[in-house]
Amino acid sequence: MEGVADWSAAHRATELTRLERHLRCLACDGAVEKSLSVLGSLRCLACREVNAPLDARLFRESQARETSG
Repeated sequence: MEGVADWSAAHRATELTRLERHLRCLACDGAVEKSLSVLGSLRCLACREVNAPLDARLFRESQARETSG
């Protein structure tokens, strides 16, 4: 079928793994809701509501995981 995207199961699994890595809040290290994560949020809903600052240590750890993985 022409014009239809061909997404293999392996590609979807890789993308899901990449997404799951980003589901940690960089302010409190709690879980980030998937809906916020796919929008690029670095903080969970609770931290967004109180405008909590990002934790530099958590940010550095996140960057280190990105470069090693």
